[in-house]
Amino acid sequence: MIAAERLRSLMAEALVLAEGARMRVEPNPAVGAIVLDSGGTVVGRGHTAAYGGLHAEPAALLEAGEAARGGALVTTLEPCAHTRKKTPPCVRAIAAAGIAHVVAGVADPNPATTGQARAALAESGIGYREGVCESECVAAIADYAAHLGADVPWTIAKWALSADGRTADACGASRWITGAPARALVHEIRARVEAVVVGVATVIADDPQLTARDTEASGLPPATRVVLDSALRVPPSARLVVSARDIPTMVICAAGAPGSRRAVLEDAGVVVIETDADADGRVDVLAGFRALRACGVRRALLEAGGTLTGAALRSGVVHQVMAFVAPLVFGGTSAPSPFAGDGWPIGAAPRLVHSRVGAVGDDALLEGYWPTGK
Repeated sequence: MIAAERLRSLMAEALVLAEGARMRVEPNPAVGAIVLDSGGTVVGRGHTAAYGGLHAEPAALLEAGEAARGGALVTTLEPCAHTRKKTPPCVRAIAAAGIAHVVAGVADPNPATTGQARAALAESGIGYREGVCESECVAAIADYAAHLGADVPWTIAKWALSADGRTADACGASRWITGAPARALVHEIRARVEAVVVGVATVIADDPQLTARDTEASGLPPATRVVLDSALRVPPSARLVVSARDIPTMVICAAGAPGSRRAVLEDAGVVVIETDADADGRVDVLAGFRALRACGVRRALLEAGGTLTGAALRSGVVHQVMAFVAPLVFGGTSAPSPFAGDGWPIGAAPRLVHSRVGAVGDDALLEGYWPTGK
């Protein structure tokens, strides 16, 4: 049995590990775990890996190896006991490692697994306890818990801008604002989401492929390329359309879009979904993202221009922001900013939650949670 004071200290360390998982794992919970051997020595530490990767408990057990046998596992969240789309149940890995006792900070609020760990572990003769540093562990999964019943994907809005706040120069050129390390990170994120979303203006202007260089290395299927296109203006010659039979591609249009254009896209292998229009006749952004969630998308990356990004932020479908800032200055009053439309007065301007700033090569990355995500 671990002494109460030491147990609280171990859980506090696991919470620090969980904090290190933020911004890369959502909508999964950020979890930290620590493994002790039979003598009480720490032999393994882990946190939730990037979305689609190992959960905290298997990561800590992997580091511990055979030293885990007969020992204990301390984790900030009840280990999952259900099979997920991307990962097997953590209780299975715990049993296979020979752990004798598990201590969790808080029960998993997910209805698919909550309360199941105790019984699943008991079948293998493993003791189980909950409620250590409970309030702190609840706070660590607040965003995960809030999003469990959401009808839109966890959406990351990403943009790159100059030091003077421009996403392109006055002529519209934007390749490349950021350096190779920042672009590599974006490809890594693309490989870990289930959909990459743009507006039709981006397709017409840039003809992007929206693929991830390291998708094959990750072992994950390629993300679906999604275009919000009210009137189906996507050119049949666009690279997204031409490659639609090889890489999943979807266009979300407004009701009443021309049927002839829809037929051309569908003949090329594009999935076309019709949804509600807003007051301006454009695809209603909230309705569009609800359609994505209905198609099974849990995590999406928004790489759109100013009009769609602004609409997404105002509609509340954005949960996380990744803003890359490059050390260059464009100038020019006509150079575009990250999003268009109505803004906010300084006293009511949204402030990112859990924000942090780091270096990615020569660029800075500001990231945090958008405060009004649904």
